Amino acid sequence: MAASASMILQSPIMANVIVFKAAEHPIKSVTIFKSSKAEVVRTFRIDLAQGQNKIEIKGLSSFIDPLSVRVSGLGEARLYDVVCRVETSLGPHGVAAHEFDDASEVIRLLHVKRDELAQRKEIRLQEKTLLLQYAESLKGEHVPPTQMIEFMKTYITQSQKNVEEVAKLDAEILGVDRDIGKEEEKVMTKKGQVNGRVDVVIVADGEVKVDLVLTYIVSNAQWQPTYELHAKTENGKPSPLVKLHYRARITQSTGEDWTDTSLTLSTVSGTDAHTIPSLKTVKLSPKSYDVTNAKKKAEFVANVKGTRFQQIAELPKHAQQQQRHYAQQQQYQPQQQFQANCSSIQQDQPVQHMMMQMAQIAPQYDAYSEDEFEEVATVGPAPVTIAEPTTIVNETPVAVTFSVHGESTIPSDGIDHQVSVAILPFESVISYITIPKIDPRVYLQCRVKNSSDYRLLPGSVRVIFDDSFVSTTRISDINTGDDFECTLGDDAATKVTYSRTLKTEKSSGGAFTETTNTTTYITKITVHNKHAFDIDDLVVRHIIPMCEDRRGQVILRKPDGLAAAKVGQTVSLQGGLKVAWTKSDGNDSKGGDKEGRYEWTWKVSSGGKVNLEAEWDVKVPGESAWHEVQV
Repeated sequence: MAASASMILQSPIMANVIVFKAAEHPIKSVTIFKSSKAEVVRTFRIDLAQGQNKIEIKGLSSFIDPLSVRVSGLGEARLYDVVCRVETSLGPHGVAAHEFDDASEVIRLLHVKRDELAQRKEIRLQEKTLLLQYAESLKGEHVPPTQMIEFMKTYITQSQKNVEEVAKLDAEILGVDRDIGKEEEKVMTKKGQVNGRVDVVIVADGEVKVDLVLTYIVSNAQWQPTYELHAKTENGKPSPLVKLHYRARITQSTGEDWTDTSLTLSTVSGTDAHTIPSLKTVKLSPKSYDVTNAKKKAEFVANVKGTRFQQIAELPKHAQQQQRHYAQQQQYQPQQQFQANCSSIQQDQPVQHMMMQMAQIAPQYDAYSEDEFEEVATVGPAPVTIAEPTTIVNETPVAVTFSVHGESTIPSDGIDHQVSVAILPFESVISYITIPKIDPRVYLQCRVKNSSDYRLLPGSVRVIFDDSFVSTTRISDINTGDDFECTLGDDAATKVTYSRTLKTEKSSGGAFTETTNTTTYITKITVHNKHAFDIDDLVVRHIIPMCEDRRGQVILRKPDGLAAAKVGQTVSLQGGLKVAWTKSDGNDSKGGDKEGRYEWTWKVSSGGKVNLEAEWDVKVPGESAWHEVQV
């Protein structure tokens, strides 16, 4: 194999030099990391000679990491040297020179083949012309009728063969033209370059065959998880059994085509330094004083003429001493403290006057004015800052590895290629949810539990219901045992009606009371189950307005008992109907009772109806108009 797939050169220095073209040898496996990097493993069957052997492997990815190259599988042979570099010589279209030579050679050979076919076709055409010319030269007075009949038979037979041969050659020429177009397209559309090269020097004690394993890291390779949730109906009812098709979108432009390769997908970054961190000593100390700034302030004060200005530099210290003295007497002599403060202010009036003069001079010294007067003006102790509780959370990173079944082919074209990771059967719970205030339709919500051994990474989910596309959603990290939700579309066999009425009463204010308007809102909702089966989990969501202005007031009267309930508490009504406050749709900590969100839950039999009613009063001042605003 070494003689057919490589080139052996004799050198006076190296006993055996073997040159490999990477594209002629398959890639054994590829592991793609989340850091846009991939680990590539190649194998080479080599016949080593006794002594030193130099193996030159060309045509590797230009995005190879030279420090990541590893060589193994040498058996008793010894590794002497490994050198990895990226060549800079390029051919047309930015392609590596040797790669372009290979592609040009393939195209050249195809053109040679096409020329050969064209010449064979030309010979057949000339044969046809000569045969026709010979037939036209024959005349009746020179050729007996019997010979003419035999010639005609021969002419017809040969002409038919000629036509068939020309048609066959035309088909072969067309096929070669297509092959030439494909090869030219590969050169033009291929993403990435293959200028990488690895030279390996191996020492062997004797002639031996080894399977050299070359492992290296390349960049420009990504993968993203994607999913398809397949649900179906049984006898018109959504089945609780669903299947999640776990797939991955792989894109690579490394310059190397991964053909019939074993793929592994990893959530590891591939660039982390796996070393145990060390804890450094932590000491507490007072906040450092800015010596440079203090020096500037002292120089500024010294440059100002007049001895009275020098008293200001000592003012903060003097004021702090007074404040400490006053603080000690505060709890015993509050009135005396107030008088002392007043007298202190009167005694410091000349100093304050000088401060005002400095404020007029300070703009000439822009570098010091802001800091200088900020400190002089501070005559009391600095306020104590109370820090809010801070929580720092460090979570252990979880690394997940997925093996793609079978062998995959991912060309270096920069296009997304989708491969299958697994098909996971899950149990689900189907709920019928409606929000009639917004849309009087019933939606099928599927709550799926991840009962597999796979961790579901964040990604898009395409929902397929009865082999028809329904919607696209996204999921976050779903660990084993966690749930996620998807919408299966709307249920056309369940009818919902919604109506709201209001009535406003005005109360005229007296001499000591203001005019108020009280509006009573009544909402009525009807859900009709037209299915041939019962709806086990019907959820009707609703909301009432909330008022943050103290002048307004909202009083909830129906559903009964909901106004006094807390978030998470379920209120049971007649006939098994239940109502409860719901959590906010956002990520904040507000509950449904703070935002007016609540929902009814009930079981509706086949052909049955459920009537729901909500009532609340809105009491507001009557001098201005109030309206509902959605936020």
